[in-house]
Amino acid sequence: MRLVDGIRTVGFRKWYQGELTRSHLSLVMLLLSGIGALFTLELVGRQAPMSDRIGGFVLLLTCAAIGAVALHRYLFLLMRAEQAAREAVCPECAAYGRLDLAGDDPEQQRMDVRCRSCRHVWSMSDPGDE
Repeated sequence: MRLVDGIRTVGFRKWYQGELTRSHLSLVMLLLSGIGALFTLELVGRQAPMSDRIGGFVLLLTCAAIGAVALHRYLFLLMRAEQAAREAVCPECAAYGRLDLAGDDPEQQRMDVRCRSCRHVWSMSDPGDE
C-alpha cells in the first residue's frame, strides 16, 4: 500500500505498523528458507542415488530463491517505512505521526500533509510500491 493511500485510509501510525509487520514477516520467511536450505544441504551431501541428489539440489535452489526474494522484500519495506517515519515529524511543533493528507501530486511522488496539533503543512515524499 502506498503511503498516501495508507494515510487516507488508516492513518500514518497504522500504515507504519503495518509496514513493519509485513517487513518482519518477510524476515521470518527468510529465516525459514535458510533452515530449509540447511536441511536440503544434508540431502545433497549424503551418498544417495543421483536422482535424489538432483532433487535435493533443485530444492536447495528453490529455498535460496525464496530467501533472496524475502530478503529483498524485508529490506524494501523496512527502508520505506523508516524513510516515511523520518519525515513524519512536524517541523513546527515536533509532533510525530499526527498528520492528515492535505494534497498529493502522483507525478512528483510528493504529498502535502497537515499536522493535527498545530495545522502546519509540509511536504513528504511517497516512495510508492515495489
